[in-house]
Amino acid sequence: MARRNKGPVFTSLEKTSILSLSTIFFFRMFGLFLVLPLFSLLALDLQGATPALIGLALGAYGLTQATLQIPFGLWSDRIGRKPVIAFGLVLFIIGSAMAAVADDVYWMIAARLLQGAGAISSAIFALIADLTRPEVRARANAGLGASVGLAFGLAFLIAPFLGHWVGLSGIFWLITLMASISLLVLLFAVPAPPQMPTTRLSTREIFRTVLNIPPLRVINFGTFVCNVGLSMTFFVTPLVLNDYGFAKSELWKVYLPMLFCGGVAMVMAAIIAETRNRFRQVMLVGILFLLSSFVLSWVGKEVGSLPVFLVALFIFFMGFNVFEPIFPSLLTRITTPQTKGTASGIYSFCHFIGNFVGAMLSGLLYHAYPSWLFLLLVVLASLFFYFTLSFPNPDRKPTPPLPEEDMGVVTLGK
Repeated sequence: MARRNKGPVFTSLEKTSILSLSTIFFFRMFGLFLVLPLFSLLALDLQGATPALIGLALGAYGLTQATLQIPFGLWSDRIGRKPVIAFGLVLFIIGSAMAAVADDVYWMIAARLLQGAGAISSAIFALIADLTRPEVRARANAGLGASVGLAFGLAFLIAPFLGHWVGLSGIFWLITLMASISLLVLLFAVPAPPQMPTTRLSTREIFRTVLNIPPLRVINFGTFVCNVGLSMTFFVTPLVLNDYGFAKSELWKVYLPMLFCGGVAMVMAAIIAETRNRFRQVMLVGILFLLSSFVLSWVGKEVGSLPVFLVALFIFFMGFNVFEPIFPSLLTRITTPQTKGTASGIYSFCHFIGNFVGAMLSGLLYHAYPSWLFLLLVVLASLFFYFTLSFPNPDRKPTPPLPEEDMGVVTLGK
């Protein structure tokens, strides 16, 4: 026990929590990322498909995710994290099976809406915060981020081949399987969190408390910007590469090295931000990456240069990954145990509404006004940079390890 107090070393409970929740994140996100690289191409085969409806189908998931993240986060503050996560996974499984049998674009939109109704991200981020101390939380979230990065890499590597072999239906059946495994891991491997003090605040007071914290507003706007950029980038990229003669089965040649660069950026960002308490400085560097990528994407599209567009894609993914480990860590440091489910819900709302807005605008504007997309991204990233200039680095307050001896009764699968 004395050794643990001397430095931010993971306790055995923290290790178990990170491993099991990272496994859930891996299986869940692996399924989602299988769709992203090829959806805008494969969905063209659905009955009634148009670019606008494909954009709506791609973004529909983000719409219901965004709408329900706050209620699910608030619900998890009231009844506990694990029941809410289990319910969300069941909805996601049903929606994935519906998508697997969809043969027209409207059925696909309905299935994606139901998929998104399994809005569990806020509850998972709150649960990892329940089970870890603040000084190790950035690394814990980096562990979650690493599982997402691994899922992203494997999905982007094999999605082109799966798209060719089994099509969109087969991909969604695989997603259904991945989500089912996640549910089993939740029920039988994730430790029960410690009993947190209940809050006497009303729902309105909880929302007012969370929304009145300026650093949280910066984080929420930042994740909105990042995910507008992510949806736009991966709506446009398969179409651009297809225009330059890349077959579906060859897209991994672009995605794999891109993922490696993004992974390096994510690890470096987590280490520098946490060990040196330089969160603001790391965020500003990440925003400069985003700005550079949006400008280069604009130039590459305008002059018809594939190398410029590819450089922009690599820079974007490095910038995007800077924020993956540090945003959740900052969020749970700034809020309180009684409100972090709600705070995570608002954060996740901004995350997924960004996905929806990016996909919808891409479907509506890409063919007619592509330059408007990149101009919008530049404006959003510039505002993010301005707001971050006054972002305070969090105070370093030593926190004792979670009292494992008080949680000795916790058993796996509870």
